[in-house]
Amino acid sequence: MSDDRKHVQGQGPDSQETRALAALRRLPRAQAPVEARDRARAAFLEGARASAPPPPQSAHKSRRGFLWSTVGLAAALVAAFLFGSTPSDQWVVLDVVQPEGVTAPGGQALATGHRLEAGTLVTAPGSEVELQLGDRLRFRMLPGTRLELPAAPGRWFDRGRELTLSSGEIYGTTGGQKLGFPLVFATEELTASLTGTTFAVFRTPEASCVCLWEGGITVVPVSGEVAPIVLPELRRVWVYRDGRAPEILPLSDMETMKLQMTEEAGLAVPGR
Repeated sequence: MSDDRKHVQGQGPDSQETRALAALRRLPRAQAPVEARDRARAAFLEGARASAPPPPQSAHKSRRGFLWSTVGLAAALVAAFLFGSTPSDQWVVLDVVQPEGVTAPGGQALATGHRLEAGTLVTAPGSEVELQLGDRLRFRMLPGTRLELPAAPGRWFDRGRELTLSSGEIYGTTGGQKLGFPLVFATEELTASLTGTTFAVFRTPEASCVCLWEGGITVVPVSGEVAPIVLPELRRVWVYRDGRAPEILPLSDMETMKLQMTEEAGLAVPGR
């Protein structure tokens, strides 16, 4: 390209643009303040550390971490089992008649509000005891009753319970609700599995009897020669000690009165 053409286009050595660029190059360069340079350098170094990969762990540290994780898991499982097996409710005395005639587990003297542990509970003639388990089950032991009282059911595990009746009468209710755990009344002649129910169980020297006002009870004779009996409501079943066939009969007037009173009483409000 000729000098004439460069001059025409404003790019010659004497052009205004060329003279402006030369003037800018002759100016002194500005320096950033010391504080600004230090901040920039610190930010750069911090970013490098954040983006760097973590140092590899040694095999020893990995094994130790695995060991502590295993120990922690085992401890959690043990705690869950112990806590889940701990009773969520307790047997509480609602009423006692002639407490001096009652033999309680541990030999303690009974009074309203006392809590009972597992063991043998006996009412002498003239004495009665009424118990409640949380807000689940209430029953009354009439005079002359001997019962093996189990521990209260566990919160999550170990919930099935069996009450063994040697003699006497028991009238009970779950307040029209499902019981929430497996419960069996056992005598020498039978076992009776209860669900939500108002019921009675009593035993004489010759036989055991289970009465049902409402709900559900399955009676299994101990002899094993008779099929389980799903007892209808408002009926009772006698299972005899001498091996005679069980008898299913209507409730007597006395049994009807006691069971109706038991149902009307319902469950007591815990703490009252």
